[in-house]
Amino acid sequence: MSETLKKNLLLIAKYNEDLAGRILDVKEIKKPVQLVNAESGDANLLYDNEFVHDNTDPVYEAIEIYQKIASNEGEKRVHLIYGLGLGYVLKRFAQKTDEKIVIMEPNSEILRVVLELVDLSEELSKPNIRLAGNVEEMKRATGELSVNMSDTLTLSTTSFYYKFYNNQINSLNVALKNINNKEKVIDKPTKINIGPGLWTKEGWITLDCYVKADIQADLRKCTPFPIVNNVVEKIFSSHCIEHIEDHHLEFMLKELYRVMKPDGIMRLSCPDADLAFEAYKNNDPGWFNGICTKNGDPIGAKLLNTFVSYEAGTGGPQVPEKEIKEKFDTLEKDEFIKWVLSHVDRSRPYIAHINAIYYEKLEKMLKDAGFVDIEKSSFNNSRDEELRSTEFDKHKLASLFVECYKPAN
Repeated sequence: MSETLKKNLLLIAKYNEDLAGRILDVKEIKKPVQLVNAESGDANLLYDNEFVHDNTDPVYEAIEIYQKIASNEGEKRVHLIYGLGLGYVLKRFAQKTDEKIVIMEPNSEILRVVLELVDLSEELSKPNIRLAGNVEEMKRATGELSVNMSDTLTLSTTSFYYKFYNNQINSLNVALKNINNKEKVIDKPTKINIGPGLWTKEGWITLDCYVKADIQADLRKCTPFPIVNNVVEKIFSSHCIEHIEDHHLEFMLKELYRVMKPDGIMRLSCPDADLAFEAYKNNDPGWFNGICTKNGDPIGAKLLNTFVSYEAGTGGPQVPEKEIKEKFDTLEKDEFIKWVLSHVDRSRPYIAHINAIYYEKLEKMLKDAGFVDIEKSSFNNSRDEELRSTEFDKHKLASLFVECYKPAN
């Protein structure tokens, strides 16, 4: 490994270990690649017989790209750059603005070659810059940078990337147009119920993947919520967070922290994995009633189904009861959960439950997101009078109830 690659990867690993690992795993460059000189004398990359940058003057190409999105002082912007190449565009943006920048390189071979050749440590060390390897990581990076939906998002790319990644770039353009439509952005004080289905209550708005939700959002995609910072007074969610995986949940909690008013309260509930373990240990199949488990299944299948389930009534992964008991008896809690999740059939058209949450796990995620005064609560026993209403908590016997606050200014 070259010193240049090592320096670059250490900075990337600080916020995205998976990406750094994937880059390091690229052992062989399968397409022909060559470092050449452009007509201007600046370096260019010839990848699979295609110039990655304008071969007349790659530096001027980067200048033109930046000038296209240059705007008046005072407008808050976040810049998405599709394609790293040799870093000309990134360097130009980093020199000209201290606004937030997320750059994505979809080609792992180019990423490996460039990070071997070009020292980008000055740019990658800046707190306002993130590198991503795919669209999902690009979206996640905007959340990590606390992108405010009152900001304007720009998208920039070069001819090379537009030629080979046309569909993906056009899809991003459509998404940005929707995000930049400020009429759809929540910018006034509000209260939100996350994942409530058809639930309604005066003074509250809903956030869900369903068409009738006030805010349509797929929590399994790390997409920032169309809500400005510090406007949400209360957040409630009942039996929703077990439907998303850990990295999606971590992203969601950071987004909720961003949009909450200081001193705002959040109350979350979900199936309690610790209680599920106890029910299995005590051979209490009745506990699993109402947790979307399959009727007639043995208790081991019900335990797995609590953490992984598919379409309504179809249950979850099929594993012999003897194997479930053996794993339950020999594995630590987190290892057992990891083993259960390894059986997810991701070819299914719909996956309902896909997580196992217990208090200490959720408490750590909330702390990492910035929340304070985290407390394990109980059914209809919120610290907030409104949240004690019967319109909120459900599934009394099987649920974990947790409350927390965003710190006051």
